[in-house]
Formats: sequence, structure tokens, C-alpha cells
Amino acid sequence: MQNYRIGVLLSAYNGEKYITQQIESIMKQKNSSHITLLVRNDGSTDNTLNIIQRLAEKYSNIVIIDGKNIGLIRSFFSLLKIAVSKYDFDFYSFSDQDDYWKNDKLENAVSYLKQEEEVPVLYGCTSIIVDNKLKPTGFKTQLQERNITFFNSAIQNIIPGHNQVLNKKLATILVNQPTNYSKIYSQDLWIINVAAIVGKIIFDNTPHTLYRMHGNNELGYGTSKSDRIIAHLKRLNKKEPKKIATQLYYFYECYEQFLTIEQKKELISFFRNQKKFTKRLKYIKKTRLYRQNSKETILFKILYLFKQYNI
Repeated sequence: MQNYRIGVLLSAYNGEKYITQQIESIMKQKNSSHITLLVRNDGSTDNTLNIIQRLAEKYSNIVIIDGKNIGLIRSFFSLLKIAVSKYDFDFYSFSDQDDYWKNDKLENAVSYLKQEEEVPVLYGCTSIIVDNKLKPTGFKTQLQERNITFFNSAIQNIIPGHNQVLNKKLATILVNQPTNYSKIYSQDLWIINVAAIVGKIIFDNTPHTLYRMHGNNELGYGTSKSDRIIAHLKRLNKKEPKKIATQLYYFYECYEQFLTIEQKKELISFFRNQKKFTKRLKYIKKTRLYRQNSKETILFKILYLFKQYNI
């Protein structure tokens, strides 16, 4: 595949502060000649549209889609539908508007994806967590410590959207499966779950992106240990486990036909045992669901026991 084409999909909303740096990092990719950047302006009210228009004058491989504000999730899936139907790329990469990519990010992703052309594949990697000035904090996003299966992805997204790169087979399944996007809490988690049941997930523990922490992504990874603890508490306060469980219930409705018997059994048990303490206690003793490390798996079981995952 010497002449492959990769579509980078970026949904922009009031991103004037950092979006230039992000787009410039995409344009500096080693395989930039293979890249088309589709930017959807999601009804920004600041100077974002003007910025991306100027960048489109500088780079011929930037396509702007100016739209009304429909929210991040619907905007991203709208981009994916346009990219699949109109451009028919070989690979699809999601981008946030405020990070910075190392120049080997997409070349590295494609090198892995080209080895698995016959099945739907999702590639992901870790990121170096940086502050708002791109200074490393000493932290990285989640490393892979265990195999990434549906029993893991059902309750944990190890691949944030800014690191997700898909092949054409996976992208096509995502856009062709009827879905009510208003019922999706996290498109990142949705996509990794689809990949886990219909194809394959490839994970690279080497970081190829700088994940910027700033005031507008307060539920990110933080820039210190105390920040990360606070972020966990904020997620609990915002009832994130409940939202994950609610999305998982809808995911079961949409993709039941793709689930194995064992996967169906686990999800049915996950939902049926939520109502009574004794049943929840029995469930956490036998569940196959897990997170990437043992401490977080224990935390999941505690949260489930105390009704945090109830819908």
C-alpha cells in the first residue's frame, strides 16, 4: 500500500487558543503527502473559523466543513460519515483541537494497520501528558498491561480519541450501523467497544502524541498525582460510571448481533444483578470484566457494589 490515503478528522469548537499548533503538527507528519485533514467547525463563536481558513490557504490538503453547533459526538460521527462516503480513505484518524502530535504518529499507526488489512482494526498508543505550554508533566496516559478485550473495553477506554486510528473496514462498520448518537456518552469508548467485538485492537505503549492539560479539559489526566485523584473524584461526582453503564446498555442493543455468547452472558449478568446488594456482591466475585491493572479492577468492583454502575 504505497499510495494509501489517510483522513484526519478534527471537530473544532472555540479552539482558537491551541488549534494552530495542533494543525501544524498534523501538517508536519512524516507521511503528510498521504494526509487529508477534514476540519468541521462546530458553530464556533470565537476566531476558530478564521484561523482554519488561513491555514487552509497555506496547506492544500485541508478541507473545511463549516456547520452549526451539534456537539462533539455528533460532529465527529458526521465527519466520519462524510470521510467514508465521499473520500473513501484507507485509514481514518481522529484529532482533538488542543494537542500536539509527534511527526511519526500517523506513519507509525499506518505501519501497524497495514499488517492487518483483512479485519477491522483500531490502533492506539499512549500520550505524554503536558501542561498548557506543552511542558511534560512526568505522566503518560494508560499503558497496556493486559490484553485489550471486550471484557476490558466495556468499562475502560484505554485509547482516547486523539490516539485512535482506524482502518477502512472498521470505519465502514461504524457508519453503517444505525445509531442514535444522542445516547452516546463517549465516542472514544463506543469505538473501542466496536473494535473489540468485530475486529482487532493494536496498542503501542510508545507515546506519539502530547496530550495537553488545561482548564477546558478538567476531566483529563491532570498534571500531578493530586490532580489525578481530583479528576477521579470529579468523574464520580458527574456520575461517569452510571453514564458508562447506560451507554453500554445501548451498545448491547445496537451490536447484539456481533457479540459472542460469553460476551452476552456477561452483559446480561452485569445489568440483572444491579438492583440488590447480595446480587451485586455475588456478581463482583465472578465477573470477567476488568481494568488494565489490578488496583483499578478492585476499584471497579467496589463502585459496582455500591451502585455506582446502576442504570
